[in-house]
Amino acid sequence: MSHFTVLYFASAKDASKVDTDKFEWSDGINAQALKQLLVDRHSGLAGVLKTSMFAVNMEYMDDDDSWTVQPGDEVAIIPPVSGG
Repeated sequence: MSHFTVLYFASAKDASKVDTDKFEWSDGINAQALKQLLVDRHSGLAGVLKTSMFAVNMEYMDDDDSWTVQPGDEVAIIPPVSGG
């Protein structure tokens, strides 16, 4: 069975309490199912994911959730950031 990797940044890292996860997965997983999988593993992510951007293999994904993650992919969760 193959896997995909999820990287957590900023508030996503705080909410999940990890910076990386690996998920064993043999087929593609769509955006909605991925988000549910992440919340099932880390319930604190529910609010963070609503405002986060996703990148798959270093390419930003559209907000319409039409994308899919395949085994071997790397997913980054990038919450909004602020500075001052």
